[in-house]
Amino acid sequence: MKKMNVKAILFILLTISFSYAVKAQNGDQKWGVGIYLNFNDYKGDITNDFWEFSNADPLIGSATLGRYLNRSFDGVLRLSIFNIETESAIGHFDDWLKNANLNLKYKFNNGYLLNEESRISPFLIAGLGYTHAKAKGRVKEIDFNKKYDNVNFYYGAGLTVRIDDRWSVALESGIYYPLSDRYDGIKSKTGNTEKYNDKFLHNTIGVVYNFGKSKDTDGDGVSDRRDDCPNTPEGIVVDKHGCPLDSDGDGVADYEDECPMLAGDKLLKGCPDKDGDGVSDKDDMCPDVKGEIHFNGCPDTDGDGVQDSEDHCPEEKGLKELNGCPDSDGDGVADALDKCPDTKPGYRVDESGCAFDNDKDGVVNEEDKCPEQAGLPENYGCPEIKVEVKKQLELAARNVNFALGRDILTAESMKILDEVVKIMDENPAYSLKISGYTDSIGRDDMNLKLSEKRALATKSYLISKGILESNITAKGYGEANPVADNKTAAGRALNRRVEFVLFIK
Repeated sequence: MKKMNVKAILFILLTISFSYAVKAQNGDQKWGVGIYLNFNDYKGDITNDFWEFSNADPLIGSATLGRYLNRSFDGVLRLSIFNIETESAIGHFDDWLKNANLNLKYKFNNGYLLNEESRISPFLIAGLGYTHAKAKGRVKEIDFNKKYDNVNFYYGAGLTVRIDDRWSVALESGIYYPLSDRYDGIKSKTGNTEKYNDKFLHNTIGVVYNFGKSKDTDGDGVSDRRDDCPNTPEGIVVDKHGCPLDSDGDGVADYEDECPMLAGDKLLKGCPDKDGDGVSDKDDMCPDVKGEIHFNGCPDTDGDGVQDSEDHCPEEKGLKELNGCPDSDGDGVADALDKCPDTKPGYRVDESGCAFDNDKDGVVNEEDKCPEQAGLPENYGCPEIKVEVKKQLELAARNVNFALGRDILTAESMKILDEVVKIMDENPAYSLKISGYTDSIGRDDMNLKLSEKRALATKSYLISKGILESNITAKGYGEANPVADNKTAAGRALNRRVEFVLFIK
């Protein structure tokens, strides 16, 4: 074959090999078989034809069986057959060589210099082998035709270019260093020691098919060895690293991302939250204003539990039942509508927030002892006792008499007390205070007891006529507070008395 044709073949194969993308990992398919074309040269006693490419038939080649050991090393068994034919003034020879070599290959894409995913993998290779050679030729007019079997050492370097997960193109150049110097018919010696001058340059180009089943626990098509997400759920589309696709790059896989085309927050299932209130924009009723989660992202400025859009007083903390407005006096009427904002707690109010005043006397019902009768504020809302009523009571008090030295009412006194009952019935809001007195005749203690009994006797009679006991108080004061001179009979008569006073509790 002509030298130019060989170079043309090499150029075409290299062009094809570099036109493919690479996806494979060396450890995914641990076995590989290769078929190669050989381009071999010879260096020895007859010629030095290294890198001539014209001494061998490239249709003769090699086959390999490789085994992935780890990310740095492969084991390679190579079987080769090649022909060397050359001549010079010294002579010529034509050798056929069959070789088997077991080699260890060191790969540079082991993560130290190059990444395992690099499509180009340079390597060094070395090993030992066995060569069978059939040589014939003429050296210095002497014909020879012999067979040789011997051990050889091989070392070289090369480049692997991966096409896909299975296929790759490999180029390699190395030297077979046989432990014999007889392939060209000339045996060189230095004294009694044989010199090993015969060497063979072995250049190959070929294709390698990788096979072997990779472990893929989650079945996503990416082997466990290079799967960064080995537990991806079944059926999920993954990237080259075995991880679920994340189109928007927000750290939430598309299959879990409710907004797969918009970068968002992991806590919001991948959806954005531009106002930062913890409610994703797609669910946020107020997406441009920071709000509250329980109001679907809408704000509650005054923090009263009523969102601003429904709060009639958004700047003042208020009550839900009053649409977010305050009620200072707690009467159920918002301050803005309350005409009586200081109503006491518990008072019933009208729609204006003012306490009810049925009789319109300026005293609210809760404080009015006579809520159905207009009265005076100083009299607890009750009407003032008429002058004539007061005179009746004074007259009655002066005419209430008892048996001498006793607490028994006279018949005439009972008639007078019936007038007092009538006055009490006409003024139900009033209570009656009964005070009993005596003159100064007798012992003080006896007078005090007697006045007490007479006051109680008066009270008992009024109760018997239907006046509530709770509306009457009675007390005796003896000879205290005289209204006349106890030295005269007329004065002492005036001092033996009861007094009636109407009052409101």
